[in-house]
Amino acid sequence: MRLLIAYPNPNSYSETFVRDHIKHLEPVATLTNGWMPFQDANRKSIFNGLFMVDVIRGACKKYFPSFYFKQYQKALKSYLKNERIEVVLAEYGITTSNMYEVCYSLGIPITAHFHGFDAYEYKTIANYKDKYLYMSGFLNAIIVVSAEMKQELMKLGISENLINVNSCGVNVDFFNSTKPELNEKIILFTGRFTAKKAPNLTIKAFDIVLKKHPDAKLWMIGGGELFESCVKLIKELAIEKSVELLGVKKPSEISDYLKQSKIFVQHSRRTKTGDSEGTPVSVLEASSTGLPIVSTKHAGIKEAVIHGKTGYLVDEGDYQMMAEFIIRLLEDQSSVRDFGAAARQHMIDNYSMSKQIKGIQVILNI
Repeated sequence: MRLLIAYPNPNSYSETFVRDHIKHLEPVATLTNGWMPFQDANRKSIFNGLFMVDVIRGACKKYFPSFYFKQYQKALKSYLKNERIEVVLAEYGITTSNMYEVCYSLGIPITAHFHGFDAYEYKTIANYKDKYLYMSGFLNAIIVVSAEMKQELMKLGISENLINVNSCGVNVDFFNSTKPELNEKIILFTGRFTAKKAPNLTIKAFDIVLKKHPDAKLWMIGGGELFESCVKLIKELAIEKSVELLGVKKPSEISDYLKQSKIFVQHSRRTKTGDSEGTPVSVLEASSTGLPIVSTKHAGIKEAVIHGKTGYLVDEGDYQMMAEFIIRLLEDQSSVRDFGAAARQHMIDNYSMSKQIKGIQVILNI
């Protein structure tokens, strides 16, 4: 089957799940750049004529959106026919909402893959609820990454039978096990510095940890809109010597940092705007490496982390309890060892990349 994968963000370092889909599903074509993706794998536009000029296309999209959308549909239809596309996987519900009509008109089955904010954020749902519900009647399937996300879409009126739970996957061979009980007191966070990952609450929890374990270290990998505010918070707490902000790292580098760490932490929470995680790949990678997890009862994390067996989960916002669980692990190396081993086995049994990709292939019927 000639598969096309459409996705909005060609340069997002954090969307490893999209890169994994492209790598392992091996589509014959991809389209990217925006919620109406229009550039192929070589960044060649599907538009012709004046619409190939960024300024003209952008102005038309801004001031004449209905006309632009019609031109997009025309260009997309021509592209799909020329490439002889037989099945489409659209990353995010919003992307799907702009593509399904053309696919349906050509008899091409299209599957929507929801990932997080597109199923949760209040403004997005307000704008797209009716579109989601209407387009669901024309889709081959919908894929979500957690049981909770499935419930969110069902609340909109989408049929349960259309929605398939198939979480993000992790390469358990690449992110292979360490022995965290032998590592130094290094607590690791990886991910975007964004509201739904609440890095500020992780820092506050670590500040409490330092009172009992002044030799502990917090390593934070990533960047984002909250980075500078976190730098300020670290200075206000006077813990600069104990926190290292490492910036954005490649997967191979992240793997190395994971293997040096003792505990993985992430304080995911639903934001004031309703934004939410799906199933954070960072939690899966840390679990696969054999680290105990301290995180929150949030979205797909509730399924990826088994409380009291592979890690500890706290209520969103409760950074004091997060600190208590970190301290508990720092003072009990047998639990660090046992939780880490159980976390890795949980990934092998339920979240391996091969298992998740096979699940998508079955849903797409390819």
